[in-house]
Amino acid sequence: MGKMPSFKPARSPAPAARRAAPGLLSVPAVAERLDVSVKTVRRMIDAGELPAHRVGRLVRVSADDLLVFLARCRFGVPVSR
Repeated sequence: MGKMPSFKPARSPAPAARRAAPGLLSVPAVAERLDVSVKTVRRMIDAGELPAHRVGRLVRVSADDLLVFLARCRFGVPVSR
C-alpha cells in the first residue's frame, strides 16, 4: 500500500484577527473616534440611538452603523430616512 498524504492543520488567524470581526468596533474605540466617554457611547447604545451587537459578553458597533449614526447627527444637511 502507498503512503497516505499528510494533512497540515489550517493556520490559526493572526492574534489581531481573533480579537474582533472586520468592521466591528469596541465601545472604547467608538468613544475615541467620537471624542466622547465610554459611558456616553453606552448611553447612546442603551437609548437605541446607536445600534450595537452583543457577542457573548462583548458589545461591538458596526463601522457602517457608526457612519449612519454620524450622518443622522450632521447639522444642516438633510438626510433621507
